[in-house]
Amino acid sequence: MCPVTGSDIHDSEEDSRGHCFSPEAIPRVVLNWVQYNSILSIAWDECESRGKSIESILQIDARVVEYEKADIIIRKGDYGGSVLIPLEGEIRVNLEESGEKNFARKRVTRKRSWLSALGQIFRRKTPVERINANSSTDKVYTAKAHVPRLEIDLEEYMSKNLTRRIGLGEICGEIAALRRSPRTASIFAESDCKLLEIRWQGVREILKNSKEFSHYLEDLIGDRRHQIFSGMKTLTDLPEAIQRTLSAKSIFERWGSDHWNRNFRKIMQSQSSMIDRESIILQQGHHMDGLYVLLSGFARVTSKEGSEEKTVGYLRPGDVYGLKELMKLSRTGVSSPALRSIRAVGAIDLVVIPSNDFVEYVLPELKNLDVDQLGSEKGLISTELLNFFLDRRIVNGNQTMVIDLNRCTDCDDCVKACAVTHDGNPRFIREGYRHAKLMVATACMHCIDPVCLVGCPTGAIHREHSTGNVVITQSECIGCASCVESCPYDNIRTVEVQDANGEAVIDLETGKPVLKATKCDLCIDQPSGPACVNACPHDALHRINFSDASGVSSIVERITG
Repeated sequence: MCPVTGSDIHDSEEDSRGHCFSPEAIPRVVLNWVQYNSILSIAWDECESRGKSIESILQIDARVVEYEKADIIIRKGDYGGSVLIPLEGEIRVNLEESGEKNFARKRVTRKRSWLSALGQIFRRKTPVERINANSSTDKVYTAKAHVPRLEIDLEEYMSKNLTRRIGLGEICGEIAALRRSPRTASIFAESDCKLLEIRWQGVREILKNSKEFSHYLEDLIGDRRHQIFSGMKTLTDLPEAIQRTLSAKSIFERWGSDHWNRNFRKIMQSQSSMIDRESIILQQGHHMDGLYVLLSGFARVTSKEGSEEKTVGYLRPGDVYGLKELMKLSRTGVSSPALRSIRAVGAIDLVVIPSNDFVEYVLPELKNLDVDQLGSEKGLISTELLNFFLDRRIVNGNQTMVIDLNRCTDCDDCVKACAVTHDGNPRFIREGYRHAKLMVATACMHCIDPVCLVGCPTGAIHREHSTGNVVITQSECIGCASCVESCPYDNIRTVEVQDANGEAVIDLETGKPVLKATKCDLCIDQPSGPACVNACPHDALHRINFSDASGVSSIVERITG
């Protein structure tokens, strides 16, 4: 796999990352105010005593941002990697689903023209592993650049929709930032305001060095966890009051390890049973104590047949389990044992809504309940294939490249097209995990749980706000290879940076070549989408989103016959 040049990583104007933090130092007056007037005051001295000052963290991982009245600061559903602390002015969080249409994103993606894309064919044709040090279209946006606004009268909007003011010195955005998940609510500026934005790497450092701040944030997330219900398919239309009641009565659980990727390669090489290594969340035949709703991660659904544990499906964030059993409870008043077992694949967060509370509060609110659809046990393919996808954690992918080996002729048109699109540098290997005539290529899957983000010290690798795609900002990459080490699928690599003459750029301090990370970007700037898929003359390449059960089934059925 030959990687990209720096010129090939593009951020759209509307969808730019917003995490390119300014090199300008945070003013002393702001730091003093934060130390004594914000929530960070509870962690300030404790961090100092451990030799890790919050001031030094903020100078690296924070910036001051300004917004004008009616600016949309955070959109519900967008991905974000930072928390916000109001310094001046007023901001509000939207608490009503009815008002969300006013926060809708107008998608503007900057793509090359067809003429420009065609011109790529006449460029360099020999793959060269390099990133161009002198050519980069990465843009650093200030907070005011491309900020969307509420296109309505603000006072009228607030009079018709339920909102809550976020006080000065308080913290918001912590749920999405720490869980690498979509924003749970929209936030807008009630007046001109100034905020301290801290990217999650900085928050993590403060959490590591302050037990008091860690406990506070855990309690805060607990208090706000009712927001989580609004993103669930089953519970999205529930009134705010019922969501709060359920959050108080429900049990929030964490299963598995956040660091499952560390031993993943070793486990795969051992060829031992993955099912035996997975924590059992719910045992088939045991008492069904409520509705299980996945918040993050994914789970294996199994059925005991004799002495054999058979994989029958999987669950992803937003999926629920136990509806059939609870529907029977509501009809007969008699509880039913669990029909299947659920196992944690990697690390997952889930909520258990007690059976009686579900029957009392949820069922009366649900309209035209489709048990099969809401259950989302994505088991429309064979057990053998399900095991293949789950054992290798491939169900983690939102954009997994699958190759039909029945159709593939090894012509390498896909690789050539990728190379042409990225200035002679293909970004994937036509190799990977194989099952019969199906192959999962070594290409970034844009995971639902992108563990590659966890160790990045600069935030160079991050989620795109609206699409959820995992991208790398070359200007912020320092070549530390933390993302390379963290990716369990070997889909990221580092390469040497070269100057305009093709010579390696040397770090003056170390005397070694400067490195940058690179991976598949889904040809974000191409008018027709991924070049590899479009170039295949035999229609052998497919991108699979494993949250789409029917789509997975259709493609798999086509490949396997």
